[in-house]
Amino acid sequence: MKKTSFLKKLTAMAATLAMTCVMAVDAFAAEPAVDYKLDSASISVGETWTMSVPAGGMYDWNLSSEYIAYGPSMVDKEGVLKQVGYETANGVSTITYEAMMPGTCTVTLTDRSFAKIAEATVTVTDGSAAPDTPSVDTPAVDTPSTDNKAAETPAASSAPSAAAVSTAPVDTRTAQQKEIDEAKANGTWGIEYTTCQKCGYHNWTRKGNVYVCDTCGNETTTVVSAKGVKGYVGSGAIAPVANKAAAPETRYANAKQAQAAADAREAAYAAAVAAFQKQIAANEAAYLAAIAK
Repeated sequence: MKKTSFLKKLTAMAATLAMTCVMAVDAFAAEPAVDYKLDSASISVGETWTMSVPAGGMYDWNLSSEYIAYGPSMVDKEGVLKQVGYETANGVSTITYEAMMPGTCTVTLTDRSFAKIAEATVTVTDGSAAPDTPSVDTPAVDTPSTDNKAAETPAASSAPSAAAVSTAPVDTRTAQQKEIDEAKANGTWGIEYTTCQKCGYHNWTRKGNVYVCDTCGNETTTVVSAKGVKGYVGSGAIAPVANKAAAPETRYANAKQAQAAADAREAAYAAAVAAFQKQIAANEAAYLAAIAK
């Protein structure tokens, strides 16, 4: 009798253990929650687009399939998007980009091994085209004639009928927009400013023997006037910049040297990532200390 009771208890314990294992497997098999935000969007020049990732350096991201170093001057290689903000709060880093010029930029989110996790496309338009307003013609209306011809007066017969009047297209542009469109049409738009061929802005600062674009860092030796130019010294006063020689291609004597160079680059990258993570941790600690006061 005692042996039978022991076997029953042992069987019940085995059944409970099996059920617990099944529940644990189901729990671990559940799909993890997405901890990043990366959405495709269509915006106009001057508007912003944001993405968010967990703080702590778990993810990397590339703009237009080109790796960009961290920093406030982050711009994709076509110059479509430029980073203007980076905030970390409650364990989440939110990165803000401003649309600089019309175009398309692909943002790819990867893990630390550069395996793609997600991808979004940001399309930027200039947003300057005025909406077209279709013209509306009033349909003709036939008025039935009457037998009382004598009642018609010359004044009444000379007045234009409603059928002869059509509604002209409505111009919804402001006075400023009309002035801009007229200047573009006659070729005088922005003629007093020097427009950057790379980003489209027209603010410059003289540095040495070149003028540097305040927005994207593009260089030129020629500006049309002093408008928008800091340190303007007159036309032709700055010597042309010598062409920069292309960097020589690195060649290795054997595969061992090539692998050693690759290992050195990877170690330098890892050190840069570690330094960046350390800086993020310091910033978060400073932030927590500030809000705790």
